[in-house]
Amino acid sequence: MGRKKKKYVEDHIFRIYPDYPLMVLDKIAWAKAGANDPLHFHYYLEIGYCYEGQGTIMSEGKEAAFSPGSISLVAPNLLHATRNENGVYTMWGYLFVDLEDFVKLFSFIDERMHLKLCRQLFYGIQILDERKHGQITSLLKQIFKTADEKKGTYKVQIMNMLCAFLFMLYDVLEHDHMAEEEAVSLPLLPAIDYIFDHYMEQIKVGELAAMCHFSESHFRKVFQKMKGLGPVDYINCIRVREACWRLQNTMEPIRIIGEKCGYLSISSFERNFKKRMGVLPAKWREERRLYRKKERGEYEIKKILVEEQK
Repeated sequence: MGRKKKKYVEDHIFRIYPDYPLMVLDKIAWAKAGANDPLHFHYYLEIGYCYEGQGTIMSEGKEAAFSPGSISLVAPNLLHATRNENGVYTMWGYLFVDLEDFVKLFSFIDERMHLKLCRQLFYGIQILDERKHGQITSLLKQIFKTADEKKGTYKVQIMNMLCAFLFMLYDVLEHDHMAEEEAVSLPLLPAIDYIFDHYMEQIKVGELAAMCHFSESHFRKVFQKMKGLGPVDYINCIRVREACWRLQNTMEPIRIIGEKCGYLSISSFERNFKKRMGVLPAKWREERRLYRKKERGEYEIKKILVEEQK
């Protein structure tokens, strides 16, 4: 009997930078997203608004129904996919937010509040109904409108609206979450914090489990349930994310980057990187440099055209 074919996992990384740590994509149509479409994950918090269509968002055996007016929240690094009902298309607006960099731009958000936000927002898949949350929906639509118009200090306006939006979400979710599920998710925080601080080292799952006072088998089960992927895959996600930053922003050799990101050999680094990004590190670095060169060229052309119109 042949080996069971592994489920293909599609991984997306977007151009999100620390000084403007979000991406706005509005009026995105998904045509006939069905059961055979691959799961994927993002490194960032995904906030969606459904304009048209209905269906479910799937994640590791769980599903959450959506319809026009639904606001969806998908935690970072969570495997998921949209399944349209009856094979019809859906239309969405999306915000992708790097919450880690976002909170650094607001001095009043201290570490304690940051953790509290993460506990509520990084909570699997959540669906809100605009009929119950009109104020939140209006603010989200205003963010989309401001991003589309791009007038004046629109980025500053969006950042301030997003800050208000996230805290309004926090207030709603704090009361909606079931107490017993919160009791399961909170003990994982020591392990998550340790992974982010020590991803460049060799991390044993048993040690992570001990930090959370779980047996290793129970820790794996709870981690999979709450994060959508196992602890080893999660560690590799964090390592690859750091590797992407180094590949794009430094001239360090591939081997050195792999070592700094916790890989003992270049073959292990390349294997895990390709699994998540689709290409080897050297190819990814080349493609990103070409893209950024093209982007800079387009910016200079626009700048010249604006100056000529003055």
